[in-house]
Amino acid sequence: MRLLAITAAVTAACRLDPLVPDKPGASAHVLPAGTAIPDAASNPDLVAQLTLHDGIDTGNPKALMLNVIQRGTGSSNGAAVRFWSFGTATRAPSPLYIFGTGDVAARQFQELPPGNPQLRLAAAVPGDYTYSPLHTVYDVVVTPAYKGELITTTTALADAIDLGLVEPPVPIGSFIDSPIVRPGLVLDIGPNGPVAPTKLFGHGHVVDSFALGGEQAFQPDPNGLLPTSQVSYLREQGSGGDYDASRPIFQATLPSPGVSYTPLSVVVNVDLTVDPNTIKSDIALFIRTPLVTGSIHMTTSDVALYTVTTTSKVLQLQLVDGQP
Repeated sequence: MRLLAITAAVTAACRLDPLVPDKPGASAHVLPAGTAIPDAASNPDLVAQLTLHDGIDTGNPKALMLNVIQRGTGSSNGAAVRFWSFGTATRAPSPLYIFGTGDVAARQFQELPPGNPQLRLAAAVPGDYTYSPLHTVYDVVVTPAYKGELITTTTALADAIDLGLVEPPVPIGSFIDSPIVRPGLVLDIGPNGPVAPTKLFGHGHVVDSFALGGEQAFQPDPNGLLPTSQVSYLREQGSGGDYDASRPIFQATLPSPGVSYTPLSVVVNVDLTVDPNTIKSDIALFIRTPLVTGSIHMTTSDVALYTVTTTSKVLQLQLVDGQP
């Protein structure tokens, strides 16, 4: 419902017109072509907000070292996997608007080419109530009236629709993991890394983001709420220690092309009757119902007890070593 409200707010804003028609270029929010857009690094308040809320080092100071976002190591389906953690999130994604040309309905939309000054537009940034590292994608088609104007806020997007510069955003039924981070960070990818962030517009500034997932970045989200998987944090029964978040056991597996995947992971705390280091896969812990739901049906003998928590984390598996 919130996504519908956000989309309605953007498109409806163009109907709250003054009694006289607007003229092209009348908006104070749609910026002329060639306008220099400030970087987030130039705004101390925005930097502080991003640093406090981007979720990188939440609960794990080793996740960020020397301004490099580090990879963690977990297990999936009996094998070691690498992953990045971007804090907690809910099932409600935040909108990301992608500008381009063509016909969205006919699946002939083409994003504006790399180097075009009109960047993707994030509706929210870390610290905003509606922000999520996981974004539902809206395609925005520019019209013949568009002459390179810059749309750097959702208010500007509403004005651009009203002025006939772009068509109303169209949800494409997909989401992507593109976390926005504080300025000055790079991402550890192993070989060939680290890599610098890509740039988005957010809050009228240029902000840093990492587009994750490579060729499988766009994942299906037909119902508006993000799909979830589960991740298990282990400890030995009676040890009295914390559940080990440094070696998660993922229900999710590395997807093959065409197979859906979600990085949104519901945390399951598991007490074991065996040494946690012997557990390498989700099937060593749980017997699940058919893949339609994947819910826990029963446990193996290695599990003393478990708790499905209310915490969901964005734990993005690295699908290809050496790539984000």
